[in-house]
Parts: sequence; C-alpha cells; structure tokens
Amino acid sequence: MIALVAAALLASACTPDEPRVQQTVQASGVQAMDEARFWAIVDRTAVHGSDPERQVEALRSELEALSADDVVAFRNAFEAQLARAYTWDLWAVAYVVHGGASDDGFEYFRRWMVSRGRAVFERLLARPDDLPDLLVAEVDGVLEFEEILYVTDEVWAGKTGQDGADMPGDPASMTMGREPGGEPFDEDPQHLAQRLPKTWARFGNRPLG
Repeated sequence: MIALVAAALLASACTPDEPRVQQTVQASGVQAMDEARFWAIVDRTAVHGSDPERQVEALRSELEALSADDVVAFRNAFEAQLARAYTWDLWAVAYVVHGGASDDGFEYFRRWMVSRGRAVFERLLARPDDLPDLLVAEVDGVLEFEEILYVTDEVWAGKTGQDGADMPGDPASMTMGREPGGEPFDEDPQHLAQRLPKTWARFGNRPLG
C-alpha cells in the first residue's frame, strides 16, 4: 500500500504540461520477501563469503529458482535491511575502517553487511563497534560488496526480457534524501576513538583500501 501511494504521489507531482521523467525506481505492488525466507537465501550464499565471485554466482542460482515477482520481493527485502543499517554509528564504522566513507562507500559497506548473513548483520546493527571481533586477523581488501545487489537486476531482466534498470522497487525502503538514524559523528580522531574504541584501535591508523 505504501508503495502504491508513493507512486501516486510521484505521478501527481507532474502537471499535464510537464514531461514525465522515467523513474529509475518504480512502485511494483510486490511486498518485501518474508525476513525468514530472505535471510535463509542470504545465509546459504554467505558460506562463500571469502570468494565474492562465487557468492554472487551462488545468489544468482538461488534467484534463478524464483519467479520474477519473488526476485523483486527479494530485492525489496534487501533494500529494507540496508535501510535498517542506515545509521550514523555504522557510517562512522565504515569511515574509520576505510579512512573515509562517501555516500556510495557507505552503501556498499551496508551491502557487505547484509552479504555476511543474518547473525553478523544483526550483531553489527546492535553493536557496531563489534566489527573487529568478526573479522580475521588479516583482511584482504575493503569491506564493500557493490556487486551483490546487481545480480537481482540481472536475473529479473533475464526472466522478464526488460532492462534491469527498469526493475521495480519499493520507494518506502529508499534512504535517498533521509538522515541516518542516531547521532551524527565527528571526523575528529579523538571523538572517533572514544565512540568506537575497538574499531579505532584496529583501523584508526591502519585503514583498509
């Protein structure tokens, strides 16, 4: 219902004399997938977390077994989890770990969080400073996973014959234009060291990337 209302508002915002700009994200009327089913899929792919390409292919196989609408439902559920992780504390973690974090960088960090599976995601959501406890001693590369969400567009496009960029979504889960939850962080090292002591101790002077 929220998605349908949002679509109506977008349409009503254009006057008859204005061109209707193609929306990249459209309301589909497809509800987000049930959380238990969503996380079961993600957890089955997370066993390949040390090999991003293999995890992407594992997710592709999972999605290929679904209907086109279920692929949209999975994507909506993924976006809903990204929205849950849209907090200043987690952005501060990404900032410290990588020595900085743009909007896109924080998006890809949250995708990485989801890709680790439900247990890791929920722990970081509850206690962002626990991140160092969940990592191996030597981390290879940055904690980002941009590609993990693109496979949904690709599979949906293959099932429908449409362009993946036209894959419908749920505007209610979008974070664009919204403020993250919680208290903003200060980029001052002393502030970050106090706010995220474990994360700062490991990455403050040795960021990844």
